[in-house]
Amino acid sequence: MQVEVYDNFLHEQDFSIIQSVLLGGRLQWYWNEGSVHDEKFVTTGQPQFTHSFFKDGVRSQFYDIFNPVLIKLQAVALVKIKANLNLKTFFKRNTGYHTDCKDVKTAVFYINTNSGGTKFKGGKFVKSVENRIVIFDSNLFHAGITCTKGRRVVANINFLK
Repeated sequence: MQVEVYDNFLHEQDFSIIQSVLLGGRLQWYWNEGSVHDEKFVTTGQPQFTHSFFKDGVRSQFYDIFNPVLIKLQAVALVKIKANLNLKTFFKRNTGYHTDCKDVKTAVFYINTNSGGTKFKGGKFVKSVENRIVIFDSNLFHAGITCTKGRRVVANINFLK
């Protein structure tokens, strides 16, 4: 299982723009009953808020803030960019193991530091640290792990390299 983790992924100026949008009050967040959707569109896992920056060719008005990320990832094609916001839970919860897409790359970009993270099935745990990114094959099963204080905010990017 190849999981690459990079700290201080973006220059501070580029990161602070993304962080201010995702943690500020201008971004519209949408309620999801669960965090995992199977092939039959059945929703399970922890509830969360999401914002789609890019999906099916449709871009949010804030899409361009991710240009520095896409350039650094050397993405040649984009499948999806979605932000997830998990509210604190009394104890850390696994939001449900899943894969995002088939046969592309997934990057989880951490927007804030908190006690949550990403857990890979049968293996590694990556803690949520702001401006950290974890890159892996999209076929790997992984799950978001909630935090016990504040909120956990990540950007999930699916792309071809």
